[in-house]
Amino acid sequence: MPFPRIVKPQVARRDEFLDVAQRLFAAAGYDATSVNQIIAAVGVSKGAFYHHFQSKEDLLEALACRFAEATARATRDIIEDPTLDAFARLTSFLASMRRHKLDTAAELRAAFEPLFRAENLQLYERTQRAVADVVRPILTRIIAEGVVERTFDTPDPESAAEIILHLMGSNRDLIMALYRTRDRREFERLGDRLLRKLAYLGTVIDRLLGLPEGSIELADAGALRVLACALDGPPTAA
Repeated sequence: MPFPRIVKPQVARRDEFLDVAQRLFAAAGYDATSVNQIIAAVGVSKGAFYHHFQSKEDLLEALACRFAEATARATRDIIEDPTLDAFARLTSFLASMRRHKLDTAAELRAAFEPLFRAENLQLYERTQRAVADVVRPILTRIIAEGVVERTFDTPDPESAAEIILHLMGSNRDLIMALYRTRDRREFERLGDRLLRKLAYLGTVIDRLLGLPEGSIELADAGALRVLACALDGPPTAA
């Protein structure tokens, strides 16, 4: 007598596809993992996959959104903490985003490395929009509360949040070069350049929010070293 077919709720099935894809990407990489392998690992029909995702690229976008949502959940206590002013909530939120990226560095590398290739600009932009849709409302709320507290001075909190996200996403070319290089000295040179750019972007955000220069710190040399190790280490010298 055949076993009854297990029918999972749509949300649970979609999450199962994402869980399996993330595991397979971490083991073999995005490029080496096919849709058929994901379907086989889940143990469902192709129709079930295409009910949730139009393509592997669509699945990758959903994974990016899920990482962003996980970051948002991790910062919920910060956002809701009544003892923190808006500046403390903003800096804690940005630090929490960096920390979550470090904690999931191996998974991020395996899943999202293709986004930093020249030929995948459109896919990169799709995932950036998906992430921004999750993070923008949180930033907007923090900035708006800061305006009310007179911690921040900006006439349009939503536009300010959008600009901040655009600035933080403007490092694709540098990150792409970091992924490409196989020379240690070049890796370190590019890493230093990225840190300098992040330091400058911090001052731009200071001005955008009416803060004293040096208030927002985005550059983190320690985090870059940890990230390099988590991504299988920096390239070895030739």
